[in-house]
Amino acid sequence: MEFLKNIVSSAIGSMVALLIGGIILIFIFVAALVGGLTSAFSDTSGNKFVINEDQANVLVFDLNTAIVERGGSQDISFGLNGINADTQLGLDQILEGLERASTDEDIEGILLNISGAGAYPSTLEDIRKGIDNFKESGKWVLAWAEVMTQKGYYMNCVADEVYLHPNGMMSLTGLSSQVMFYPGLFEKLGMDVTVLRGPNNKYKSAVEPYFRKDFSEANKEQINALLGDFWDTMTSAISKSRDIKVSLIDDAANDISLRLAEDAVQLGFIDKLLYEDELNDLMDEKLGEDIELSKISFLEYTLDERMFGFPLSSSDDFVELFNESSDNEDSDDENLGGEVAIIYAVGGIQSGEGDAATIGSETIAGAIREARLAPDVKAVVLRVNSPGGSALASDVIWRETKLLKESGKHFIVSMSDLAASGGYYISCAADKIYANATTITGSIGVFGAIPNLGGAFEKHLGISFDKIKTHDHAGSPDGLFAMNQYEIDAYNEIIVDIYDDFTSKVSEGRGLSKEQVEEVARGRVWTGEDALEIGLVDEIGSIEDAVAYAEGLLGGEDLERVYLPKKKDSFEAMIEDIIGIESGLSALNVLGIDDIYLKDVLEVKHMVESGEVIQARLPFNLYIK
Repeated sequence: MEFLKNIVSSAIGSMVALLIGGIILIFIFVAALVGGLTSAFSDTSGNKFVINEDQANVLVFDLNTAIVERGGSQDISFGLNGINADTQLGLDQILEGLERASTDEDIEGILLNISGAGAYPSTLEDIRKGIDNFKESGKWVLAWAEVMTQKGYYMNCVADEVYLHPNGMMSLTGLSSQVMFYPGLFEKLGMDVTVLRGPNNKYKSAVEPYFRKDFSEANKEQINALLGDFWDTMTSAISKSRDIKVSLIDDAANDISLRLAEDAVQLGFIDKLLYEDELNDLMDEKLGEDIELSKISFLEYTLDERMFGFPLSSSDDFVELFNESSDNEDSDDENLGGEVAIIYAVGGIQSGEGDAATIGSETIAGAIREARLAPDVKAVVLRVNSPGGSALASDVIWRETKLLKESGKHFIVSMSDLAASGGYYISCAADKIYANATTITGSIGVFGAIPNLGGAFEKHLGISFDKIKTHDHAGSPDGLFAMNQYEIDAYNEIIVDIYDDFTSKVSEGRGLSKEQVEEVARGRVWTGEDALEIGLVDEIGSIEDAVAYAEGLLGGEDLERVYLPKKKDSFEAMIEDIIGIESGLSALNVLGIDDIYLKDVLEVKHMVESGEVIQARLPFNLYIK
């Protein structure tokens, strides 16, 4: 909606930026428009798929693209090679696309072609549920891939029939999590890190890599519990879909039994080995003699949603969009246009403004306030996908959730992959909390970590430092030299106070005693399934379950939804690319640094620059293999 409403102003902004950039940039831009715009939005799979959606009868679904919490319109970036669409799918778009396909008269079935999945178990749970809902329409679902990782098989096995390439591979060996520890490096570099954790945060293990060389027993306990719950959820789903006993799945993992493609067939994980042409013949049979097989990729099928925010059924929809934009100009500014406001809080929590990948206290608190003050909004669903972050920023957002609840409006939280530490902080005041079985939540605790780089500068660069100060502790901590014990004790007192405040708010929001909260806090992380048992969440369910509950409280008929914060226009985002806002990140990518590690580095960089040393953050960045 905003895409078309602001297209004129965006175009003007584009021209201004181009003029500033000079004549060469204009030539690049024109070349991009002529040669690159079509390819930017087309599917990357070549000519395997049809372009005209009306011709398609089989939807090909893979997970070979970035999955984000909220899709909205297609992100556009500008580079030397032209205009590029940063291909990604929102979980909301995936579920909406599957639902639309279930009632699409042209779509006869789905082919799952999932080799692997770079997403958290909670997101995969939601997608599996979406595929299950598609199957309830009576349409068929097949799965085939050349290679299947554990996550790939977990997703593929929801199909009616599962096939593998005759020379393909399937992996099933169990889950692992690996962490890097730095003390040996620090010794060689002549630096160290001052760790502030407080006396009650033994599970708050984010700081362990800075002063240990292996996992603590407490950290082993919680990570083993997480991996165990993830594995139980995965194997239970496989067992149900394939009618294989869980014990046999465990045996296959322990014995590395799936060594050859034939092994997967013999053990019942795969129905048959097929080449792609044989798979096409099978789909031809399912379609019948009068229908010619015509595939369309899921990216192509959801192109309208990714560009405009919803599917366009005809050219008349453009006229309707312009009319709605014109009508909105004269609408009541206080109304948001829906009875249920869905607010997305995604990423690390920091003070100030946020974006699609970070939770800015100003942005999210403002969105909650906007919903609270809007007369037409009667219920708010806060969708949280966050490892936490700044304790101060978390408290700013929590205050708005408290005011929302006191206003009499219904406040429901839906937890996604992560709602830990600060992510739980901003959730705990809700009337009702939903989480998936594999959501990572809890981590009710506080820590601080301050790098001391002065020794490294002196040892390796010959740079020395001196300081003049009016008081004993002026300028401390400075990130150069370790604090003395008096200063450490002072900051630990601050951390203890914030921890007590955090647990008090959890106690109040969840109706638990301080003793009960302390029992499940101390920085310990929990899966959604365990969090349900200990009272940190109320229900196992997806965002649609949470929204349905909110709508049920309001009567559940003909209710409109409004989504906050409003997404930035695609062309506005492109202009920000042009003027260099993302140039630093792009430069690091050119050097070959992976996005996963860039995210970690930028989070630390922001924490140091902002001065927000005290963090309510997940005790680790968990990458599961």
